[in-house]
Amino acid sequence: MWAVWGFLLTAAIGLLVVLIAGRRVPSPHGSYPWLLYDTAKMHVGIMGSLASFAFFGITLVVTLARDRSGVAESPLDTVVVMLLVAFLFAIGSVFLISYIPHVDTSGDLVPRVHFSLASTIEYRTVFLSWFALLPLLQANGLGRLSYVLYFCLPASLLLGSVIVAVAADGVGLLRVRETYLSAAVSLGLVMAYAAIVAFAVPGARSPHSPQYIALVIFCVNILGFGFAALTSLSLRYTGIKRFFEQQGRRIVIADMQLTMLSLVFLWLAVVGAV
Repeated sequence: MWAVWGFLLTAAIGLLVVLIAGRRVPSPHGSYPWLLYDTAKMHVGIMGSLASFAFFGITLVVTLARDRSGVAESPLDTVVVMLLVAFLFAIGSVFLISYIPHVDTSGDLVPRVHFSLASTIEYRTVFLSWFALLPLLQANGLGRLSYVLYFCLPASLLLGSVIVAVAADGVGLLRVRETYLSAAVSLGLVMAYAAIVAFAVPGARSPHSPQYIALVIFCVNILGFGFAALTSLSLRYTGIKRFFEQQGRRIVIADMQLTMLSLVFLWLAVVGAV
């Protein structure tokens, strides 16, 4: 549970920093380079495939645990939790992004907020399932191969952040430098927490930290899902539309900060640093 408290503390600090830094930038208006309604349809197939990957992974883990008595239980428990959360939100994000409000009926800003929140849910879900590969290798005595993932997975996370940053900038909700401000703040805060754990409170490190952070990501995804789902009601309820017009950018800033923080936390958890 130390990892959860560490996440909550660093999240409070990080949110304060990025919300103050972005307070003077107005909500966007104008054109963007994609037809969001059509782009959302493309995401459905991608996330459906990811859901199949997560389901197959859970089936594989359960089979290994049943057929092999020498498999390490704790890493397998971690894999199951991470893949289960990934599976649930791979399916959930398919429904979420398929219901994106059309700009012709909902105005200019609301579809941007919906698309941005759905995209970060997808981003967190993808890396939740990919990071599960590391404890899966460790559980099967293939730790020697984990060094490959020590390079490939962080590099993939960095490349994924480029896509997320470009998408957020493209729809005008966040500038690229704001996304990477969130990433830098998150990295600094989590590394500071990891240093405290390593040198001051070594007992706070736990093999169950990845499971706790996976559940944290589950809760973050629920928040993002709830806000994104509300955008579909903006046409019928003027109060909801006005809320997103006034607070949509702040919601996306906070969501991006929680995204960066949770994924950095998850990576350090699966490598055993926290």
